Amino acid sequence: MKQILEPLTTSALTNMEAGQLFRRHLSDLSTIDASLLVDAPFNNYMQQIGNQAVVLENALAQVRKNEETQKIVDTDAIRDKAVTAFSLALKLHATSDDPAEVEASRSLGILFGTFKNIAKLNYEAETMAIDKLTGELNSPAYSEKINYLHMSKYVTRLSETNNAFKNLFGGRMVTTAMNETFDMKAIRIELQSTYSDFCDYVLSMAKVTDNPLFANALNLLNTARKYYADLLARRTAPKTEKTSPQNN
Repeated sequence: MKQILEPLTTSALTNMEAGQLFRRHLSDLSTIDASLLVDAPFNNYMQQIGNQAVVLENALAQVRKNEETQKIVDTDAIRDKAVTAFSLALKLHATSDDPAEVEASRSLGILFGTFKNIAKLNYEAETMAIDKLTGELNSPAYSEKINYLHMSKYVTRLSETNNAFKNLFGGRMVTTAMNETFDMKAIRIELQSTYSDFCDYVLSMAKVTDNPLFANALNLLNTARKYYADLLARRTAPKTEKTSPQNN
């Protein structure tokens, strides 16, 4: 049986796909019987790819962290607008010609004033402040005033935007990769070079020896390579245009 290496343009894969490919290779190749792993070059290549794949994973983690950081900033800006909206609504009612509205606004304003510059606090301090503020606004001492001024929607907006921020910020990624800077392009080039050499070595040894290590390794490599080659083929395949039926 002729030994071949499934063609795959790894450089065409996205960074995430490349990470998944190498993760799968390492996982698949780890299933080979340990008693067969006595070839020094093979083991050396595996070690190199494993080490470089870790660097790629850390780089991907940094990318995800950067994306998540922007989401946190955007979500914080949304709750800051909720704080501003509540403040403006209070000021609007303070100019009412209804004394009861003015009094309710004054009372709520005193409470709100104890939470000075909420939007300028650090993330966690602002979260705690909004939780405390909304808790007070929903208490019997202030809820009637809120209802009288028809400001429940502003309190709800404060609570919902704060909860949205908490859910995102609480689930943020905390890894050592956050303090490192990675050159993704350089990482990909180095890893792909090592990977290409490894595949060539496995293919050559599978052709010239009857060592089951290389036959097994080549089969495992090809299975994953074909999956990603098919993925790329589907991505680049021209879309067929639907033709409308013609009337005879």
